[in-house]
Amino acid sequence: MKKYITVLIFIIPVIFSTSFVQEFDLKASIEKGKSIYETQCISCHMTEGEGIEDIYPPLAKVDYLMNKEKLVQTILKGVRGPIKILGKEYNAEMPGIELTDQETSDLINYVRNSFGNKAPAVLPKEIQPALKVKVQNYQPY
Repeated sequence: MKKYITVLIFIIPVIFSTSFVQEFDLKASIEKGKSIYETQCISCHMTEGEGIEDIYPPLAKVDYLMNKEKLVQTILKGVRGPIKILGKEYNAEMPGIELTDQETSDLINYVRNSFGNKAPAVLPKEIQPALKVKVQNYQPY
């Protein structure tokens, strides 16, 4: 009997702690990200993520968005210098945007899951570590 009580003492807290872990709601994050996109990004990258030819790169159906670290740094620190997207070179500067980790996560989840893109969620807890990664061929603004 003591053995069962001891086992229960260790198992019950584990059961309760895992039952309160909330799943990340990607759909809600995308919705919040759309609002941020509409206020911060739409004037350059346009309604459907098509960008402006020869000036601002598209966000529609591009693999550039799949590099989480590069995307986080581009959004928060900006970018300068030439970048190649869909075989075309762009050289416009983009200043960084001041966002919280949650807002950055939401914006990334929106652009990575809109305009014909599909990618896994980026969680708010991943934003700060992504800022510390050295990204090849990236120049902050």
